[in-house]
Parts: sequence; C-alpha cells; structure tokens
Amino acid sequence: MVWIRMAELALDVVERILPLLDVKDIIRCKSVCKSWRSVILSLRFVKAHLNNAYTNDRNNHELGHRRVCLRGIRGEDSWFLLDYIHIVGSCNGLLCVSPIGVKFVVINPSTREHKKLPTPPFQPHVHKLAMTREVACWGFGYDSSSDDYKVIAGFMKKFDSKRTSFLVLTLKSNTWKVIGQVKYSIYEGRSGVFYGGALHWFMTHKNLKKVIISLDLSTEEFKEIPMPDVYMLYFDSYRLGVIEECLCIYSIRSPLSTKKWVMKNNKWELYIDNHCQTKYDVAHYFPIRKESHMTSRYYVDDGTPVPINGDYIRASIFVKSLVSPHPHVNHDNNNNHYDEHKRIAKVQEVTESVESGAKGHIRKRKKKRRSKRSCKHKKPLV
Repeated sequence: MVWIRMAELALDVVERILPLLDVKDIIRCKSVCKSWRSVILSLRFVKAHLNNAYTNDRNNHELGHRRVCLRGIRGEDSWFLLDYIHIVGSCNGLLCVSPIGVKFVVINPSTREHKKLPTPPFQPHVHKLAMTREVACWGFGYDSSSDDYKVIAGFMKKFDSKRTSFLVLTLKSNTWKVIGQVKYSIYEGRSGVFYGGALHWFMTHKNLKKVIISLDLSTEEFKEIPMPDVYMLYFDSYRLGVIEECLCIYSIRSPLSTKKWVMKNNKWELYIDNHCQTKYDVAHYFPIRKESHMTSRYYVDDGTPVPINGDYIRASIFVKSLVSPHPHVNHDNNNNHYDEHKRIAKVQEVTESVESGAKGHIRKRKKKRRSKRSCKHKKPLV
C-alpha cells in the first residue's frame, strides 16, 4: 500500500528524494513502476546521485577518503607479477580489474553489473602469460570532455626495453587504439594513479633517471612532471598516491610518517598531517578471485575504518554509485525517456482534470433532467 501511494508522487518530487537513498534502496525502487525505472536509469539521475554521494563524503569532517583495495594492501604490487586479480583503478563507482593475464573487466560492485573488455592487441616478447605483467602497466579513469571512461594499457616489448607503447580503450567504443610511445621504461607501481583528469606512473629514463609520467585522458598527451629533490636518496621505496585530493609521494618504509610530498598549484610541498588524530579513511575490500568466469560475483564490503594516510594511500578512491559499465544504459536517450514520461504524466493529469470536469458537468445535467421529469409526474394539490 505504501509503494502504491509513493508511485503516485510527482516525478519532480521523486527526482529530488531518490538520489538521497543508498544504492541498494534505489535498485528496489526500480520495481515500483515504469516511470520510476525510467527516472532511475536516466543519466541526469545517475549523475545527481553520484554528486550527492561525493558531497556527503566531503561534508563528513571525520572522513578522509573511501578507498577500494585488496585485503593484502601491503603486498599489492607483488600480486601484479603473479597471475592473480589486480585492481587497475577506480572512478565514480566503477572498478576496473585484471582477473588474469592482461584481460580487463569493468565492474560496478554496488549494482553487480560487469563488462568484459577485449584483450589489448599487443604481444610482448615473452613466452609465459604470467610474465606479461612484468612488462605491462595500466590505468583507469574518467574523461570529462567526452563523458566516457578509459582503460589504458602500456607495454614494453621486453623486460629491459627503454620504450613503452600505450593503448587506450573507451567504454563507448569498446575497441583499442594506439596512443603512441614514450622513451621511458616501466618502474614500480604499475597501476596508474588517477588524479586531476590524468593518470600518473613512476618510470625510468634511458640514463636511469626516475620521473613521473602523466597522461591527460582528454587530450591523450604525455608530459613529464618534475620531482622534488629529496626523493632521490631512497627512490626505490617511494610510491605515488592521493592525499586530501592531491597527488602525493610517500615512502612505503614509513607510510605513517609525516614526510610526504603533495602537488599543489603545480608545485611540490612537504605535507604536514594535522588531521591524523581526527580523520580516518574507509577501506572497501575487494575479494581476490582468480577465476575470470566469476566476475558476476565480484563485490566490495561496506567498508572498514583505517588510519588516514597509512598503507592505503595508494588505493584508488571509491564511491558507491549507479554508473553502469555499459554506456548505453545511462545514455542521454534515457533523459529523453524521462522527459517523455514527464510530458505524458502532465498530459494525463490535464486529461484526467478535463474528463473529471466533463463527467461532473454530465452528472449535473442528468440530475437536472431527472428533477424536471419528477416535477411533471407529480399530482397537483387539490
């Protein structure tokens, strides 16, 4: 009975209320009626819910970031060389993983939707599939200029190569294309860190100089980011991550140390953690499954509070959303369906009002006729 009454709400009201709900509750609401389902599937609604989720996290002064990671976060890089699942990246609730070899799957763990991507058309000079990961790097992020998500794969032809070739796949096209080559070889931390619309990797130059390479997902252009001078002494122990929405460099030897460098206004600054005692991160753990055919069972847990700026700095930022890995599901056409439903609902409302008025007018005329007939048949008083 409650659902029936809620289904009678105006779509404008529904559009304001539903984005405030959790993903699980919104999925249930899709079964209320066709008009609600059309609203929930619309791109406008999906973005409204996503913005609300991000806003809630930013307004939580005790929360640093939500992050998604494997349970063995300390040894996450070591998983890369083995033929186990690896997290490629996370963006707007979508999670890109490599379940085996250099195969990719994009998943929304909240809605359980998944999409298997074609294998990159690049064959390194290696004989074992498990060894392919030793000459590969990759990343996943959102291109705001095209409103599309991109998977990046970089390969060296052999282990000691001084060049890395990059390919890109967009979810809308579902095909790989070559971006180009860079005169750098892959270094530690093969999964790119997504920040500011670009992916970042540590790489080495032919003279063994260590650099940060950035790939802008909109322009698909590479650039080298200058490094702070202090990192040179123990470079092998440093990794890239994100702190308070800033790109950072931190030491894996002492991740809780305050000696971190953050990129602000295109300059590196020493990061001083003044919020360590008042803030925490939330780690959403992703199960380790080697079998690629079990992608439909991938999910993340509800999250566990962990120390901010600790071992989880490298983990990708995560948010629960309704974004689909299949672009046509949340395509702009759904907005047309939504607008059409609003138009139809308005027409129906006007039609019902007119019909109601007409029926009332007819009832009045019939009542008046019955009254006249009864007056004719009445006997005159003597």
